[in-house]
Amino acid sequence: MKKYRFEYFASCPSGLEDLLAKELNDLGAKLTVPVRGGVQFESFHEVALKAVLMSRLASRIFKFLYQFEVLNENDYYLQATDIKWKSLMDVTHTFRLTTIFGDLPFAREEFRNSQFANLKLKDAVVDYFRHHEGERPSVEKDFPDVSFLARIDRGTEKPYLATIMYDLCGDPLNQRGYRVSNTEAPVKENVAAGILKLVNWNPETEDLLDGMCGSGTFVIEAALMAGSIAPSYLKVEKHLNNPEYKPWTFLNYPWLTKDEHLLENFKIILKEITTSTQSGLEKLKSQKSRIWGNDLSEMNLYSAKENVRKAKLDQVIELTQVDARVINPNKNKTLFICNPPYGERLEYGEDEKLKSLYKGLGDHWKHNFKGHRAAIFTGNLEMLKVVGLKTTKRHILFNGDIECRLAEYSLY
Repeated sequence: MKKYRFEYFASCPSGLEDLLAKELNDLGAKLTVPVRGGVQFESFHEVALKAVLMSRLASRIFKFLYQFEVLNENDYYLQATDIKWKSLMDVTHTFRLTTIFGDLPFAREEFRNSQFANLKLKDAVVDYFRHHEGERPSVEKDFPDVSFLARIDRGTEKPYLATIMYDLCGDPLNQRGYRVSNTEAPVKENVAAGILKLVNWNPETEDLLDGMCGSGTFVIEAALMAGSIAPSYLKVEKHLNNPEYKPWTFLNYPWLTKDEHLLENFKIILKEITTSTQSGLEKLKSQKSRIWGNDLSEMNLYSAKENVRKAKLDQVIELTQVDARVINPNKNKTLFICNPPYGERLEYGEDEKLKSLYKGLGDHWKHNFKGHRAAIFTGNLEMLKVVGLKTTKRHILFNGDIECRLAEYSLY
């Protein structure tokens, strides 16, 4: 059985792997290897904690724990009972297990399904504690103290390879804590941050206008980037004010709590985030009107205002209610970004109305945004043809399960 020390995996939306690898390198990670759906990397534990608190692009961070090959479900159970689970959690902790299958093209006769494999692993954990502690921990699906991920892949010497990992996060990292009001089909926060990086938006040289801001995700993520504010800043503040509030599951792990040096470094990271948040907000307030959002829907605008207020950016981000096809840029060079309706939203309805919207955006940019840039993120691939402008770049991204396109335009 292989025991890991400094190996991790950061998951992310498909299409952002290379950007995430660079972000992790900037945070101090080593040997970053982009794979589909994330990045494998090695780092000191402090860097992994920084990744959880500071990554704008990651969905989750996992710490590799153990890996072993197995013949079947029963062998899986037996080997899992050999793991020293009490070094990974206390018997008083609630825990959650999630099992996924990798690419297994051959018949899975020995492993019926991921749910049954999950049950076998749960039995191993429970039976271990019953044997060594005389009592068992409880399973908690929604808000566990400790969360594990198990992955079953094809083995080398035996048919299957099992990998056990810590989930360091709890809630997904895209849930920053500022979204208190939703619109229909909002862009995930880490997808929005990734889009801004893909189009190379530079807040020092370019204003940002979200012409259809919905719940305000693009403008909020842009402001956090412009102020160099960690995406976890709201959770950090709440945790420091109330240590009983534990927004990340790693706060319960013996891996952290029994390592005084790591605990001290974690406190330093929290202090750094608090200090940079304060200076970042002050910087943004002095640059008001550089980031602005707009939406024609009064309900969407209400959602955006609520979220911007929760993010403490209401003195930074301007929000207006007007048709995106008539709003003009400021005198500064501007990136017009938008996530138009895909066709599901009732206020636009039929194809003809959608075509009118997309064509109207293209015509408006062509006549009124010369010298500026634009970008559309959409799940309706046919509508990009209606815009009527030549794209400078296209990117394939996923927002949840929806395959989308990000199209960039340089306007002359």
